[in-house]
Amino acid sequence: MKKIALLILVFISITTFSQTKIVNHHKLVISHDKPKLKQGEQFFDLDSKTITVKVSEGKELDKKYKVTRINKLGYIDITVPDDENFEKFIQKLEKDKSIELIEYASIGAYIDFFPNDPDRHLQWHLPVINMPQAWDVTTGSSSVVVGVLDSGVDWEHTDLGLGNDLYQNIFLNNGEDVWATVNDPTTGNGIDDDGNGFIDDWKGWNYATNTNDTRTTNYHGTFIAGIISAKTHNGTGISGIAGGDNNTGVRILPYCVGITGPLSSILDDAIIDAVDNGADVIQLSLSVSSSTAIDDAILYATNNGVVVVCASGNNYSSSVSYPASNPNVLTVGAIGTDDMRASFSNYGTNLDLVAPGVDIYSLDLNNGYRTGSGTSFAAPQVSAVIALLLSIDPNLAYSEIVEIICGTTQKLGGYTYSTTTGKPHGTWNEHMGYGVLDAYGAVQTLICPTINFVNQTVTTNTTVNGCNINVQNVNVQNNSKLTIDARNDAIINGPFEVQIGSELEIK
Repeated sequence: MKKIALLILVFISITTFSQTKIVNHHKLVISHDKPKLKQGEQFFDLDSKTITVKVSEGKELDKKYKVTRINKLGYIDITVPDDENFEKFIQKLEKDKSIELIEYASIGAYIDFFPNDPDRHLQWHLPVINMPQAWDVTTGSSSVVVGVLDSGVDWEHTDLGLGNDLYQNIFLNNGEDVWATVNDPTTGNGIDDDGNGFIDDWKGWNYATNTNDTRTTNYHGTFIAGIISAKTHNGTGISGIAGGDNNTGVRILPYCVGITGPLSSILDDAIIDAVDNGADVIQLSLSVSSSTAIDDAILYATNNGVVVVCASGNNYSSSVSYPASNPNVLTVGAIGTDDMRASFSNYGTNLDLVAPGVDIYSLDLNNGYRTGSGTSFAAPQVSAVIALLLSIDPNLAYSEIVEIICGTTQKLGGYTYSTTTGKPHGTWNEHMGYGVLDAYGAVQTLICPTINFVNQTVTTNTTVNGCNINVQNVNVQNNSKLTIDARNDAIINGPFEVQIGSELEIK
């Protein structure tokens, strides 16, 4: 579908029409500055090029309308003329006494990927961040690695590690010899084969015990790993956001940085090692005292294109914890089932975005499952979506990832989002950051990217091609023609001027 938005008010005014002829199956609303049809709890894109009508008995449709299809039950699809404003065309139909019924048309979605994990219905956060739609684009690539720096990860959990399905979403260090018994870390060859300073680190490293066994007595890191990449569509347990499609998804690189609590003296080393050992994203659901060494390690990650994601903290505070306060991390707060900031979720100047963080369902130790709340469990959703982006385009730059994640958020919760100095990725709110994570919106930008045609003076015939095209502050002059050829959306925001003798064409 191609929609042209000259002003948001053009679409909003549609809802003010007399509705006497329009079937009340759908409600026309504005979502993300675009017209949507709302039916129950579902939203569909408006097909602004087609209207379905039915003619009153004994009457005929005026031949001035362009008919696309007629079925035997009397329903007629007519095309909205290219030179006709959608709003005015609807008004014209309403005044036509031969028409007894008018229906808006929508662009729906094929119900394609539907994971068969039996506990997926307990994962309320997945539909909130639009995962079902995102899974139709990608379920995660095994070439992408997320470093989980936490209390350790139980790589024996069959919904994450090696089970009867004979695959696992755990990163295996190819520089080390395979353990003789795949789930027994004591059966390595006792040699630091890859020379990285860690002996037999085939499945991560435990800095707290200085061993190659990241399994500990604390569930926290395993829970986080499950949110990111529990095996998806494997008929067991839950669905990880980037857990594959009954095959290897995004892989978890587990580092234990402290069992009962994170140790700041370890954290900087673990960040550096995660970068050097292949992590594309680093997940930190922790807080420690501020440290120059950790700041430098985070900067090292950023300079190497690795995105560090950190939970904002659970202190009921108007300032985020550390290292969430570091400007080089993506800081994530939590919302509840009401789309409002969770009461415990730290917020303030350094907050970038939020994700569901109350009653989240994920993995527990000993092949178990449990529920937990906290920003710790909101942040890995962001890490997982970044991993999905990298699954589509592994060459994305750090700045591009941040722009996509922050620029595609959902403005939920009834908060006021405003243009704010120092917040370049859209409107912002201190309680919600840029808004709620939108997995589908994020991955969709790589399938249908937006081209910005901004601050331009057109003096010769010019054509702008793309999927979504954003036009702003453009002056067409000198008898020239500007053609905007958008496969999906052409959005024109003022100021925009076409001088006498010049032309604007929108295809």
